[in-house]
Amino acid sequence: MWITRKTDYATRAVLALALVRDDVPLKVHEIAERTHVPPSFLEQIMAQLRGAGIVRSERGPHGGYRLNHPPETISLERIVRLFQGPLAPIDCATRTSPEPCPMDVQCSLQYVWHQVRDATIAILEGTDFATLAAGAGGPWTAHLELATPVPPRS
Repeated sequence: MWITRKTDYATRAVLALALVRDDVPLKVHEIAERTHVPPSFLEQIMAQLRGAGIVRSERGPHGGYRLNHPPETISLERIVRLFQGPLAPIDCATRTSPEPCPMDVQCSLQYVWHQVRDATIAILEGTDFATLAAGAGGPWTAHLELATPVPPRS
């Protein structure tokens, strides 16, 4: 499975929102800075995430985007499917409406493609954004370190 740039950017945006403390909304430019996603492209992605009910937007000077559900209830599979579509590695292995194949009868490859599909789905379904946020570090949490006051030395 090859993840598109748009899917990669969408997963970054959701992870950035999962890392927000105190459920404070983030503006597009803040998400863009934290994820290194071009703001113009991010606008389109956020609109798609909003349309799917994954994020919500709030207007006003203190507005922005926030997750619409707790991060532990949002699977990586949900985001990937939203932007990628079917997760099968080949058209004949999709669960719904597989493409007809002249090699279908006793095709030993089809079994392997189904295993690849099922393993991919299992990994993505089993990965939620709370878990991803808990394991994030480096540039993902640099903004948190900047916001933490340094105690005075004794």
